[in-house]
Amino acid sequence: MPERKNYYVTVDTEEIREVSIPDNEIEYEIIATYDEKEEIEALFRMKDKNAKNAAKYIGKPFDEWGADDERKTYDDRLISIYQRLYALGTDETRSKIKKLGIID
Repeated sequence: MPERKNYYVTVDTEEIREVSIPDNEIEYEIIATYDEKEEIEALFRMKDKNAKNAAKYIGKPFDEWGADDERKTYDDRLISIYQRLYALGTDETRSKIKKLGIID
């Protein structure tokens, strides 16, 4: 059975640490195996890829073809990160994520 450890995740900076940063309100505590932590890191990488694709449209404000799809994919990736954090999260983490209103 793989060992589960506590990790502290900050979504906006895409950091996953083993040590909590005091007074960090945007940090989510999860209890995960190494593979589950790696899965979250992979979700961050996929989100970044979609963010770069969506950013291509910023320089072309009237060329919206494809932009909505990229934005939707980015949003979907971000929601999947929060869903995974919710599934692995402590009660406090689940409460914080539920307050965001993005998970049913």
